[in-house]
Amino acid sequence: MNKFRQAMKSALSAVLPPHLLLTQGPRDASGISLTFDDGPHPKHTPPLLDALRTHGIHATFFVVGREAEWYPEIVRRIIAEGHEIGGHTYTHSDPAQTSARKLRDELRRSRDLLEGLTGQPLRLFRPPYGKMTPLKFFETWRAQQTVVLWNADPRDFAMTSPNDVAHWCQNYIPQNGDVLLFHDNHPHAVRAVPLLAESALRQNLTFRQISDWVSASRKQDEITVSA
Repeated sequence: MNKFRQAMKSALSAVLPPHLLLTQGPRDASGISLTFDDGPHPKHTPPLLDALRTHGIHATFFVVGREAEWYPEIVRRIIAEGHEIGGHTYTHSDPAQTSARKLRDELRRSRDLLEGLTGQPLRLFRPPYGKMTPLKFFETWRAQQTVVLWNADPRDFAMTSPNDVAHWCQNYIPQNGDVLLFHDNHPHAVRAVPLLAESALRQNLTFRQISDWVSASRKQDEITVSA
């Protein structure tokens, strides 16, 4: 099933524009994107934000609506420090138990909450576990949100020590357009920040936010349509 989902993801990303489905940025862009799921977390998100600020990195946080409602001050800090926010459903419910109708309700609930907290439109959405169906794609696009997946996954949620993160980062070779998936409700992502900053500097890569690539895609489509 994982191989089937991977094949479907590759096929869809090949035919759909990035402002509908983004799995990675353009390979001709000199940058990679750090993304963090499942927060905000009262213990783990603040030190992660400290590390990102130290290294001058702006990231994309896909937040769970319920967690944002519990810790609104962290959401406001994320925005205040130049990062961007996407939705990650309201409850992070099991996709197998979440109908397209329930997803639509969670999209609306998260959007209303997060737009109220940030004063910014919510345009990005990452489905839990990256699992979608055709009807769920439709509901997400109808809500005018881009489905954002990833192409580099260290599985930090399963790591047991900071050394695991260090080992992954030492073996990871950044490529233009990479979208990296980390989790800010676990303790180890913070260790990756300085290591990835060093690696990117050696290869003359910058850190980009997801909206940079999505906006470029929308503009390109507008040019194509008007031509």
